[in-house]
Amino acid sequence: MHIGRHIVQELVSEFGAPIIERWDVPLTEPEFRKVEKHRSQGRAHDVALLILKDGQVAVVRKPGDPPDAFRIPSGGIHPEESFVDGAVREALEETGLAVRVQGYLLQIHADFTLDGEKTSWTTHVMLANAEDGKIGPKDREAFEAARWVAMDELVANMNPLLEASSLGDLRYRARIHQRLADLLEQREQEKEDR
Repeated sequence: MHIGRHIVQELVSEFGAPIIERWDVPLTEPEFRKVEKHRSQGRAHDVALLILKDGQVAVVRKPGDPPDAFRIPSGGIHPEESFVDGAVREALEETGLAVRVQGYLLQIHADFTLDGEKTSWTTHVMLANAEDGKIGPKDREAFEAARWVAMDELVANMNPLLEASSLGDLRYRARIHQRLADLLEQREQEKEDR
């Protein structure tokens, strides 16, 4: 909601046009009500960050997530901050890393569903490089751990744990990971073909 068309246009101007996709995502009752609560407070988005350093991806684990189930960091942009400042803040809170946003990879328009009800959400997936800092969450209340993994480890070992969860949000994050792995592979193939 407060990430309007003008903000997205600024992101496209600075980082390039993302791939735009539409996904249907079933949620549990508590997850769906949480999204509705965010929407009632003026937020219908999150920013997810593919943070890279030396060929590794920064991932985080929240308390209550399945053991060894990590995901890329994500969170909301506050109305009073710029999109990039919010993304940098989220990265620091969740991973302890200072990052520089480098690209706009995906814009996912999700229809979160529950028993015939539907609510819309947008996930903006940004590419960022870690500039410095030791990995480890600053916000220890919301995040239990942060670490570096190879993208293939994230997809092969952690995604099955997320996909096996009863939570729609964890399955949604696994789908984002797979999509990012596909995009990175495609980019590498294009480089080799040149």
